[in-house]
Amino acid sequence: MKVARLLNGFSLKYRENILHKRFFTVVSIDILVKLSGIILLPVYLRLMTQEEYGLYNYILSIILTFSLVLNFGLYIPLAKFYHDYKDALQKGKLLFTLFSLLAMALFPVIFIIYFFGFDYKIVDILFKHEINYGHYRVAIMMAIIVSVLNFMLTSFFFTSEKINRVKSYNVWRIICINIITIALLYFFKDNDKVELRLISTYLIEFILFLFFSYFLFAEFIRVFSNKTAASSIKLAVPVMLSAIFGIVINFGDKFFLEKYGNFKDLSNYFLAASCAGLIPLIFTSVQNVWLPVFFKEKDLAANFLKTKKLMGRLVLAFLLLGASIVGFVKILLVFNIIPSKYDQAIFILPILLVSQIISAIVPLYSNYLIYFEKTYIVAYTGFFICVIIYAASMLLIPRFGVYGAALVSVISNLVYFIIYYFIITNLASKHLRTIS
Repeated sequence: MKVARLLNGFSLKYRENILHKRFFTVVSIDILVKLSGIILLPVYLRLMTQEEYGLYNYILSIILTFSLVLNFGLYIPLAKFYHDYKDALQKGKLLFTLFSLLAMALFPVIFIIYFFGFDYKIVDILFKHEINYGHYRVAIMMAIIVSVLNFMLTSFFFTSEKINRVKSYNVWRIICINIITIALLYFFKDNDKVELRLISTYLIEFILFLFFSYFLFAEFIRVFSNKTAASSIKLAVPVMLSAIFGIVINFGDKFFLEKYGNFKDLSNYFLAASCAGLIPLIFTSVQNVWLPVFFKEKDLAANFLKTKKLMGRLVLAFLLLGASIVGFVKILLVFNIIPSKYDQAIFILPILLVSQIISAIVPLYSNYLIYFEKTYIVAYTGFFICVIIYAASMLLIPRFGVYGAALVSVISNLVYFIIYYFIITNLASKHLRTIS
C-alpha cells in the first residue's frame, strides 16, 4: 500500500507538471507524424527514381534553408514579447505588427527576386548538374512562401500555447499531404515526379494554412505599433543574419556534395538525413513547448538547472532513439522494403545521427541569447562557423564524398555547441554576480 501511495503521488505530481503535460501531448503526436514520414519513405523510394528522389530532396533543402532566412527572424520577437504582454489587446497588436512586418518584407523580396530573374543566378550557383529550372520555378516560389507562412503560424500556436491546434494542424498536414501526393505519383507515372510532388505538397500546405490561420487572425488587433516594430526588428535582424550564414552551415554539405557527386549520392545522403532528421524534428516540438516555460522563468539559476536536466534527458532519449532508427532502417534494407540501391545510407546514418543529436541540444544554450537580448552574438557566431564549414567541406567532401559531407555536419554542430556553451556560461556567471 505504501509503495502504491508513493507511486500514485509521484504520478500525480508528474501529471500536474505543465511542461511534462505539454511535452507528451505535443511530442507524442509529433513522433507519430514524423514516424509516419519514415514509414512512408519506402513508398516514395519506389514511386520515384533514385535521381528524382535525390533532386527532389536537394530542392526541398534549398526551399527550407531559404525560408528560414525569409521569415526575417520575426518568430523570435513573437516568442519573446508575447508573454511580456498581459492582456489580449497588447498581444493582438503585437501579432498584427509582426505579421504586417512579415508581409511588408517577404512579398517585395520575392517579387524582386523573381521579376528581375535573380533566382536564375542563384540556381546557377547552387546546381552544377543541369536541371530544367524553368519547369520548377513557380512550384519553388510557392513552396518558399508557404514554408514561411506555415513556420510562423506554427510558432504562433506554440507561443500562445494552443497545443490542440498544433496537434490538429500536424495531423491534417500529414494525412492530406501523403494520401494525395502518393495517389498523384501513382496515377500520373509519366509526369515529372519532382514537380508533381512539390506542387501537391505545398498546394495542400497552403490550403490548410488558410483554414488554420483563422485562429491567428481572430486574435489580431489591427493597430500597427511603431514601438513594437522597432523592438522586434532590433531583436530579429541578428537572427536573420545568422540564418543567412545558416545557408552555408545547414546547406553547405549538400551544396558541395552536389558539386563533387551526383544525384544518386544525394539520394543516399538524403535518405540517411531523412531518418536522422527525426531527432531535430522532435526537438523542434520540445523547443516550442519549452520556450514559453523558459521565458516565463525569471530566476536565471533556476532556469539553468532546468535546462541542464532537460538536456541530460534529451541526450539519453535521442541516443536510444538513434539506435532504434539504425536498427529499423537495417531491417527495411534486409527485407528489401527499402531497395538495395540505397545500401550506402545505413553507413552514413550513424554519423548523421551524432550530428543531429548535437544539433538538437545547441538551441537549449542559444535560447539564452534571446533571454539576455543579445541576439547579435548569433550573427558573429554564424560568420565564424561559415568559415569553418567552408574549409571543412573543401577538405573532406571532394575526398570522402557522402562520408565527408556527414563529417562536415558533425563538425559544424560540434563547434556551434562548444562556442555557445562557453559564451552562455560566461554571460550567466556575470549576470549572477551582478544580482548577488
